[in-house]
Amino acid sequence: MDADRIKALQTAFGLSYHVPYALSAEALVGLKDKDVLEVGGSLPARFVLEELGARRWVSIEEMDYWRESTATGHQQGTPPGMAPTAPVAEVKTIDSLGPHAVLHGRIENLPSSLHGQFDVIFSIAAFEHIDRMPRALETMFQALRPGGAVFTMYSPVWSAHDGHHLPKIADSRGNLFDFSNSPIPRWGHLTMRPPELFRYLLDHTDAVAAGEIVYYVYHSPHINRLFTEDYIAFFQQSSFSMEKLQLTFPFQGPEKLIQNAQNTLERLHPGRRHFMNNGILAVLRKCI
Repeated sequence: MDADRIKALQTAFGLSYHVPYALSAEALVGLKDKDVLEVGGSLPARFVLEELGARRWVSIEEMDYWRESTATGHQQGTPPGMAPTAPVAEVKTIDSLGPHAVLHGRIENLPSSLHGQFDVIFSIAAFEHIDRMPRALETMFQALRPGGAVFTMYSPVWSAHDGHHLPKIADSRGNLFDFSNSPIPRWGHLTMRPPELFRYLLDHTDAVAAGEIVYYVYHSPHINRLFTEDYIAFFQQSSFSMEKLQLTFPFQGPEKLIQNAQNTLERLHPGRRHFMNNGILAVLRKCI
C-alpha cells in the first residue's frame, strides 16, 4: 500500500485504521463502481464515493452501542450523528436512500426490500459486536447479489489477550482505566470468572469501579464473546463459501510467556487453540 496516500487520506477525513482496511477491501473484493453495504460503521460520503469510487454506500449502525460507548467516553471508530437517515427496517426501496445513507438498526433486521441489492458487504471492527451471528450471516447472504462478497476485518476477539473491550472507567482515586490502560491481566477475562476478577480488581481500584469493569467485561451486550474457533465454525456453517481466512495481529511477547499462557488457556477452554491472534480477516463469497 502507498503509505503517503494512506496518511493523506487519514488526515483529510479524520480516519485511522479505516483507510488501510478499506484499501485492503478494494484489493481483495473491489469497491469501485460497486453497491456497498457497510455493517457496523459509517465511513464519510466523500471518502467512499470519491476516493474509493463506490457507486452507492449504505451504512447500518446500531445506535445503542454508540450510546453506551459515548456514556463511558469510549469511542473507537467513527461514531455517526445521532440522527441517521431512517431505521433500517423501514426502508421500502434502495432508490429512496440516494448514493450515501446511514441507517439505524442491526444487520439481522435488514428488510427484504434490500435483499439482492449489494455487490459487497464491508465491515471493519464490527463482527465482534454482532450477537446473532448465524442470523446476521444469513441476512448478509440475502443482501448480496450472486457472486457478491463480504469483506470483514475485526479485532480484538474475545479469545485475544485484550478481548474484554474495556471502556473508560474512572474510580474514586482518580484512576482512569480503559482498553489501553487495563487493570485486567492478559487473558484475565478468560482465566477468571466474574467474582474472581472482582476480587482481583479490588487490589487495583475501588469496589464501584471494579463492579463496573466486571459488568462491561462479562455482561455488557455490546460484545459477543465468541472465540476465534466460533467465528470459523459459523462461517463454515453459513451459506457462504469462505474464500479467505486470516488470523491477524499475533501477540508479541517472550516465548515462555506465550507457551505458559497457551497451556493454561487450552486447559481452561478445551478444544480451543487460537489465543494468540488478536483478530480475523475474512472474505466470504455468495457462489450461486
